[in-house]
Amino acid sequence: MYFRTEGIVLSQKNFAEADKLLTIYTKNSGKISCLAKGARRPLSKKAGHIELGNLCSIFVAKGKNIDLLTEVDVKVAFGQQDFSLEKANKIYHLLEVVDHLTPTHQKNPEIFQLLANFLKSTSQNDDFNLISSIFKIKLLSLLGYFSATNLKESPTKTILQKLEKEDLKSLTASINLSTGNYLKLLSFLDSMIENLTERKLTTKKFVYGQN
Repeated sequence: MYFRTEGIVLSQKNFAEADKLLTIYTKNSGKISCLAKGARRPLSKKAGHIELGNLCSIFVAKGKNIDLLTEVDVKVAFGQQDFSLEKANKIYHLLEVVDHLTPTHQKNPEIFQLLANFLKSTSQNDDFNLISSIFKIKLLSLLGYFSATNLKESPTKTILQKLEKEDLKSLTASINLSTGNYLKLLSFLDSMIENLTERKLTTKKFVYGQN
């Protein structure tokens, strides 16, 4: 059995002598794992297409023990234009958050689109504190882990409701938190994610300088 879909590469690990084991968040099948045979060989045609954060068109063969990535074509290489290590770390952080929070094989096109939209924003926008805050709140909300409506009435609740419901463009114009308040909010959100998943977010120290 085969299937074709679009997906964003969340993580990759070396496997056997020349392969890579990929985790991909797909539009039609949610999060999947698949093996890219020969991807570590110098002349591999797959290698350049499966970089972290790439939005790809993929063709996958269902296997008995593991699925095989048979075809891949990169559509958008987020962060490759005007590339910097700082920008790459921000992109890797969003990928790690999605990888940790989402279950496998549960279709959720809204999460796929959210990730694609915010990877694009990260590659084009310098206000990562705002981007990261909105992304995490919206992702937690889509997964049913967060709702600002359930909080006690306060100025903080009003801000969180805006971050949860409004789009990035309108929030960029209307939200103006201090760096200190952003870091408090992000620390709260990261702690929530780590408690839910029982896993540390290893990339946050490269983005925020936090352990």
